[in-house]
Amino acid sequence: MNFLRVVLVSIILFSSGCLGQGEGDLDFLGIEYRDPPEAPNFVLFDQNGEVFELSDHEGKVIVVAFVYTACPDICLIISSSLDYVDKNLGDKSDDVVIISVTIDPARDTISHLSEWTQNRGYEWYHLTGPVSTLQQTYRSWNVIIDNEHISASEPPESGLNRLVLLYPDNSSSILEQNGLGMNGSDFISDAILEYNITSDLGDGPNSSGTIGGWTSNDEWDWVLHYWDSDSEIWVESQESSSSIMMDSETHLAWISSNSNTSMAPPGKDCNGHGWIMGSGSTAHCMCDEGYERADSDWLSCKMIGSMDDNSTDYQDPHHESLGEYEVGHSTTTFIVGKEMRKRVAYSGIFWNADEFLQDVITLVNE
Repeated sequence: MNFLRVVLVSIILFSSGCLGQGEGDLDFLGIEYRDPPEAPNFVLFDQNGEVFELSDHEGKVIVVAFVYTACPDICLIISSSLDYVDKNLGDKSDDVVIISVTIDPARDTISHLSEWTQNRGYEWYHLTGPVSTLQQTYRSWNVIIDNEHISASEPPESGLNRLVLLYPDNSSSILEQNGLGMNGSDFISDAILEYNITSDLGDGPNSSGTIGGWTSNDEWDWVLHYWDSDSEIWVESQESSSSIMMDSETHLAWISSNSNTSMAPPGKDCNGHGWIMGSGSTAHCMCDEGYERADSDWLSCKMIGSMDDNSTDYQDPHHESLGEYEVGHSTTTFIVGKEMRKRVAYSGIFWNADEFLQDVITLVNE
């Protein structure tokens, strides 16, 4: 089942007159607004089904974050930091309101937010509401929803078999389909039909014919391969596709004989112990419990403690300095002053929760 998938990009203008060192007497650790803009009002529902209106909390310091519960990493880090702030306000707790606004109303319903916050012990407001109301809230707070990025932000459906096509120019396609119980020939036919790829090919193991825009000739043909999970490589098949029975671990590939087989995408992502999030240069594995990403290879998952990787060139794919990745997969958390104006912003996830807490308390004491 396909769900509406969205991810957040918050835009803050760092140009002159928007953000920078303020002119007041207060000393903030986050990014201070030079001319604090008004915090736009909104009316939504909290995890208990109660109406929440932002303007009702004028006179208190308000923390506003835009997150969603299905987010596998970024939002979880932000929520964990907010939980730390919430639990360390001490005698200032009555003067501070913390708000998490969902960017995924299709899944973040009132009942889901109620269960989710209870399971994690989160006691601050988690807000949702009608799509039209939330869209207006995003616009007024300069929040952009990036549908393409979030489409890669959840684990893929389980139980899918993979068909890889590697063409003579070493470009490739990945087709995924549930082929359990089918023979390989029927699985290949169904997958190619589902992905609307033209094909006129025998069932191998070596076949002449056409896949996509590529037709074999006297110099090359199509060679059937299967994925060897133990060695994690594609192995040339010695039998036709119709003789192969598909189980949950069967993955096949048609590879042109004049291509570089090492360029074929793997039969299973992340060594079979995770799933890939993101795409292109920012793609990286989200590893299963008990496994971790190798420092020098974002697309692998190894058992924790089994690696001896001394690479000095490693950059975490969640690091803010990675440009396009940070833009497509990050957020801004706002601190609103008692006068209902945005005063401080923390961009991304690599901010210190103690420094954030200090800025909140500074505004409480203002």
